[in-house]
Amino acid sequence: MQKLSYILALICHILLSNLAQAQIENPAMGARAYGMANASVSIKDHWAIFNNVGGMAGVKQVSGQIAYHNRFGIANFQTFALGVVAPIKVGVVGLSVSRFGDNLYSEQRLGLGYSHQIKNVSLGAKINYVQVRIQDLGSQGTFAFEFGGVARISEEISFGAHIYNFNQGQLNTSFGDAEKVPVIMKAGLSYQPVKALLLNIETEKDIDLPATFKAGVEYELVKNIFLRTGIQTSPFNNFFGIGFTPRWFHLNYALSTNDALGVSHHLSFTYQLGKK
Repeated sequence: MQKLSYILALICHILLSNLAQAQIENPAMGARAYGMANASVSIKDHWAIFNNVGGMAGVKQVSGQIAYHNRFGIANFQTFALGVVAPIKVGVVGLSVSRFGDNLYSEQRLGLGYSHQIKNVSLGAKINYVQVRIQDLGSQGTFAFEFGGVARISEEISFGAHIYNFNQGQLNTSFGDAEKVPVIMKAGLSYQPVKALLLNIETEKDIDLPATFKAGVEYELVKNIFLRTGIQTSPFNNFFGIGFTPRWFHLNYALSTNDALGVSHHLSFTYQLGKK
């Protein structure tokens, strides 16, 4: 029975890892990023605690954010995420919590990050505790460290880069083998020629897998109403999103389509203290 549970959980994990960017691979969070094909490494906002910790610098208000992501309409393939970001005297700190899966197989992550800006460059570091739990087989955990930054090249262009799990943390299995937590590197550019238009491009490389290319667009249709779209390769997905962002809260929704697997949904909400 234990071996059967492990095999079923392993099948779920392999499917997600290869077809749906499993949570253990540290996908971008927040429907703003998701609507632009997760091309978010060069974006500076409250969701940088999940997407590129270097982008937290410059946040002016304490905020709380929550996200829900469902892959392909399957109840077992869902992620809940919660984050808090707060400016301090020197820099910005953030806390992130996320959970993927169900009672058979689940992945949990707890992260603590710090970011600081020096002139036109903001840098950040984060420590994550990653835990995988398999029914009847218990749980295993490890630490994954990440580092990232965002540089303002000009008024219109920003460059971002990020590396996840550079310490190469591993998880021990019940059969005595070690499963690697992926080492992932990302780099990308944001180009904002006018206030209402943002263009993002990004490349992501798992050291054991082919590189993925992402491109996304955000357009402010009317004040505080944003439309978004994007594409991603390896695997190929289309992304679409919409956002409503008045001063004190942000509500965003996005979806992606995959010809083989169907539709995935992503919903996020951010509340900014002191902005009302």
